[in-house]
Amino acid sequence: MKNYQSESVYYNRSTNSYCYIGSEKPNHDSVIIGWDDNYPKENFNMELEGDGAFICTNSWGEQFGEQGYFYVSYYDSNIGVHNIVYTGVEQVDNYDRIYQSDLCGWVGQIGYGRETVWFSNTYRAGKGEELAAAGFYATGENTEYELYIARHLPKTGSGEMEAALNSRSPAVKGILSNGGFYTVPLEEKIRLDDNEKFAIIIKITTPGTVHPVAIEFDAGDGIAQVDLSDGEGYLSNDGESWEHVEETQKCNVCLKAYTKKIKIRGFGTWDTELFLPQAMRAR
Repeated sequence: MKNYQSESVYYNRSTNSYCYIGSEKPNHDSVIIGWDDNYPKENFNMELEGDGAFICTNSWGEQFGEQGYFYVSYYDSNIGVHNIVYTGVEQVDNYDRIYQSDLCGWVGQIGYGRETVWFSNTYRAGKGEELAAAGFYATGENTEYELYIARHLPKTGSGEMEAALNSRSPAVKGILSNGGFYTVPLEEKIRLDDNEKFAIIIKITTPGTVHPVAIEFDAGDGIAQVDLSDGEGYLSNDGESWEHVEETQKCNVCLKAYTKKIKIRGFGTWDTELFLPQAMRAR
C-alpha cells in the first residue's frame, strides 16, 4: 500500500485490518501502540491459524483505518521483524531545556577506522541552569562510554578551542548493552554560568565497528533537512587533536545536552536576577 487511498487484497477496509503473508519486504513504517490477543482471525482477508493482532498507527492520518488506527495480524510476515523499540521512556517534564543540533537524529556514522573515537558538541547556556544529562547513540552492542564536561570555551574558530576541549572534567562512565539512543544522567548536576559556552565530550568504544559515532548529514535522498549552521561539533582520534565536523565532514554530531532550571530556596524556579542577593549576582 502506497498511501491511505491504496487498495490491497491484504487490507480489509470494513474491519480496518491488515495481514500479508509472503516474501515481499515492507515499504512503510508503522507504530505498534498496543495489542489484542482476542482480535478475531475472521476479520482478515485470509484464513489464519489463530486470533490476535497488533494495534497500529502510521503517518496517513485519521482518513485511514479507524481514525488513524488499524490492526495487523500476529501472523503477518513483516510485523515486528524490523524494529525500533522504545524502553524506559521518561516523563516529558524531566528536564527544562534540551540543547541539540541533530534534529533528524542518526542518519549515518563516522569514525577513524577503529572501535574507539572521541566526539563533542558545544552549546551556550541560558540563564540559571544546571547541566543534568546528555543524550547520544550507541551504534552497536556493548558500547563503553566515558562522558566529560569542558567549560568556559572560546569562540568558534579560536586557536584555543583544542586546548579548552582537552581541559575537561570526568562526569560519568558506563556500558550500554544494546544499540540505540540513551539519555545518561550526570552523577552530579553542574551549575552553569549564565551565557556560558560549554561542551559535552564522549569517548566511545563500540566493539566490531569502524565508525562508532552517530551523525546527521544530508544523504542526498531529499529526506533529511540538515542545518549545519546551528551547532558546533568536534571529532578526535585520540582525545587531543580535534576537527570541526561541520566544516570538515559536513555533518552534525548526534549529541544532546539537557538542563534544569536552578531552584532558589524560598523563591521556586530561577526567573530573574531580582530574586538573588547582590553577592550571588556578582558571582
